[in-house]
Amino acid sequence: MADIYDRGKALAIRMLAPRSKGGKGLEMTLIKTTEAEYNPDTSTYEGGTVEYQGSALRDNYAEEDIDNTNILTEDVKFIISPVQLDGSDMPRISDGDQIVFNGDTYGVVNVSTWNFAGLTVGFEVQARS
Repeated sequence: MADIYDRGKALAIRMLAPRSKGGKGLEMTLIKTTEAEYNPDTSTYEGGTVEYQGSALRDNYAEEDIDNTNILTEDVKFIISPVQLDGSDMPRISDGDQIVFNGDTYGVVNVSTWNFAGLTVGFEVQARS
């Protein structure tokens, strides 16, 4: 029998799944920049990006939350599923990552884990276009 943590995570996964799969979210892409590594053949540092396919809900901040210092008018809030579309775990999201959602690209400004009784069941992200 699944414990409360497994059920909490499963509930978050179902809720944040794309609408095409019965959830409330939409598909999104998390783009993480990889650390630059030195390539001795070209004598340059090379970095790249890695893309992760997932799902999320997007919401606007309430007017009383917008202080035009930490949260700007154009900032949006995402709640991102803890798993990718293929079922594997979503990597930890970091400031500076990018999110492509519904054709728009956003930069991650701030991220916190969305917890249920101490278990990460998703990520809450402040993003800016």
